[in-house]
Amino acid sequence: MNTLRGLGACAVLAGIAYAVTKVTNFQLFVLGITVTTVTVCVITYLLSVKRRRHDRRTANGRNRSRRAS
Repeated sequence: MNTLRGLGACAVLAGIAYAVTKVTNFQLFVLGITVTTVTVCVITYLLSVKRRRHDRRTANGRNRSRRAS
């Protein structure tokens, strides 16, 4: 697994190096990366909140059924 992480890191660095040399409007490129990163982070956070709520509801249902028996 660590080999794949290292390969991924190298691919990201190579992509950044290529983009820096080939992109004509660097500020727009950085803005695009920033917007994409923020969007992915917000979506991940919302999915995490949804999962946490689901887990809490499931745990409460189990506790209630144990108390009744």
